[in-house]
Order: sequence, then C-alpha cells, then structure tokens
Amino acid sequence: MRIESTLTLEEVAEHFEHWRKSKKRGERIPQPLWDEAIELVQTHGVSQVTRTLRLSATDLNKRRGIVRANQGRQSPVAEAAFVEVEPVQPPVADAEAVWMELERPDGMRLRIRPTRGLDMLALVDRFMGA
Repeated sequence: MRIESTLTLEEVAEHFEHWRKSKKRGERIPQPLWDEAIELVQTHGVSQVTRTLRLSATDLNKRRGIVRANQGRQSPVAEAAFVEVEPVQPPVADAEAVWMELERPDGMRLRIRPTRGLDMLALVDRFMGA
C-alpha cells in the first residue's frame, strides 16, 4: 500500500532552497530533507525529483537503499550477529548441486547449498531481517 505524501514537489524544492541559502559551507543535507525527497520519488520518479531538487541521482538512490535496508530491522545488535549453520550431512555431489542465492534490498547476497537438516526458513528469515 502506497502512502501519499502531503508535500508537493514545489514545497520540498522551497525547503531545499531555504536550507541551501542558510547552510554553512560543507554542511550535509539534513535527514528530514532526504526523507521528503525520498517520499516524492513514489509519485514523481527519481529523475524529476533529482532535477527539481538539484540532487545527485546516485546519492538519492543510496539514501533510498539505506531507508529500505533499515525498515524491519529491530536493533543494531541483530545486524552484527553471526549465525553458524552446520549441515547434518555432507552436501550432495557437485553434479547434483543446487545453489540458493538470496539478495537483500541493500545489495548484500548470501549463496548457500541447501542440505537436509538445515533450517532454511530460519536462515532466510535471519538474513532478510524478518
């Protein structure tokens, strides 16, 4: 379900312009302005938002990735936790090998060879941050 922003592209452009006029040299764009820009991407697209707000598409997309990656995460401790998975039996022969690859929205990948006894659902949930 998509939540419509109450801010218009013109209003956010005014916020950015006000910030640019009052910022100190070398000051980074504040997170609330990034949040406003990211919300507008849903309705206006990356190209129109970056052109109007005079932002780098690369920077905006990186910020969008950060926001997506942080959604659903519960705590910084859970991010750093290591989960060791020990197979119950040796993997199948290479001729029959089946690999599973998972990719998170932030680009991190996990490539594994499923085996019997391995709790795949728990591994997927942990990796995806569910």
